[in-house]
Amino acid sequence: MTPTTDAVTGPGRTERRQRANAEAVRRIVASEPVLVDVRPAGEVLPGMTPRTILTSGAPLDWASYEGGQRTAIIGAVLFEGLAATPEEADARLASGDIRVEPCHDHGAVGSVSGVCSASMPVLVVEDRANGTTGHCRMNEGIARESLTFGVSNDAVLKQMAYVRDVIAPTLAEAVRSVGGIPLQPIIRRALNMGDDLHSRNIAASLIFRARIQEALLAARDLVDDRRALDLSVFLTESEYFFLHLSMAAGKAAADAASGIAGSSVVTAMTVSGKEFALRLSGTGDRWFRHPLPPITSLPIKLFDGFTPDDLAFMGGESTITETIGLGGMAAAAAMPMQDYSAGSPEGMVEQTHRMYRITLAEHPVYRIPFLRFRGTPTGIDARLVADTGIPPVIHMGASHRDGGHIGAGLFLPPLAPFQAALDALDTLDTGPADTPDPYAPHATPEDHA
Repeated sequence: MTPTTDAVTGPGRTERRQRANAEAVRRIVASEPVLVDVRPAGEVLPGMTPRTILTSGAPLDWASYEGGQRTAIIGAVLFEGLAATPEEADARLASGDIRVEPCHDHGAVGSVSGVCSASMPVLVVEDRANGTTGHCRMNEGIARESLTFGVSNDAVLKQMAYVRDVIAPTLAEAVRSVGGIPLQPIIRRALNMGDDLHSRNIAASLIFRARIQEALLAARDLVDDRRALDLSVFLTESEYFFLHLSMAAGKAAADAASGIAGSSVVTAMTVSGKEFALRLSGTGDRWFRHPLPPITSLPIKLFDGFTPDDLAFMGGESTITETIGLGGMAAAAAMPMQDYSAGSPEGMVEQTHRMYRITLAEHPVYRIPFLRFRGTPTGIDARLVADTGIPPVIHMGASHRDGGHIGAGLFLPPLAPFQAALDALDTLDTGPADTPDPYAPHATPEDHA
């Protein structure tokens, strides 16, 4: 979107940027996400067509997609019945007859490969404070092999059809029967129970399941016992179910903070199989990209039986959770993750302390018990990232080079695109520069109180 707020004339660049950043952060922390429906992507995503496949990352030409992300895109084409074989799907994608486009450009975010097609069900989350809406395709369930993690076979596509035809309609009826389910109270409670709402969602998913069971009772005239049981079992087994809700909530909040002229607040971070990319509020829809670091250089804990040689990047936009103060920002709230992801309790606390140095606020609702209920670091400022050399720490799942979920760890994005985005922001801001910038390193406190 085009920046629309404060003009570039006024009392000076620094003061304008401070005001712009304050407004961006205000919108993020004011967000009130509510799950209001579950609908086919083709019915609710702006600009979605029957021959559009969405995926994670900034836009790439079809030839640039590879590995599990490419496999997942082809799998979505087959799932939609747009081709009979992978070869036919490949040819139609190469010709442009079927288009591959970024999730972010259609009001959505996608987990790992991020693949979403017209008939796939998406979670519809309204931000009732800001008037924006975020979407994320529904979680596929417990299986290690999934379209999300770059696997396309008969079992995966059968599970996708089950989610589309049985689970999603049942969930939609339950949600609509109670007028929507507020997500912020669930996120707040889950942080107090050991979740970070990115790599760990066990508590949030269980709280959500309890809320849905209440809703199923309210919808008992619409939902038969068999479907109600199917949904209940699905939610019990799907420990990551709530991740897709926190992602949709993050998209709604971050979009509300987008398009504020002069703001250096990060509103999107995304990974494809090839590169990392980000957006700033003040530069609108423009992407700033950089090649990915070697995946073996990242701290990752693998499931038994796998080695670093098995790893590969496959994309991902669950990074949106970090932009609203969750995920890597909330590491100190998620001590149980030490048994699942790379790191130690001491390291997780230190990680959150570092994140206060590159953010502009502490979330007034999302709080960390171990830090005496200090608010999570919220509002990543690209200026602070560039000046301190501290990248946002992103919690991530680990993907097998041939597809599948094989572990979890930390992703440290390259610093170059943060500086490139700042340079572009400064070019847009043609107003007079003024005196020392309060964001400069010598004036930056260790923590933002």
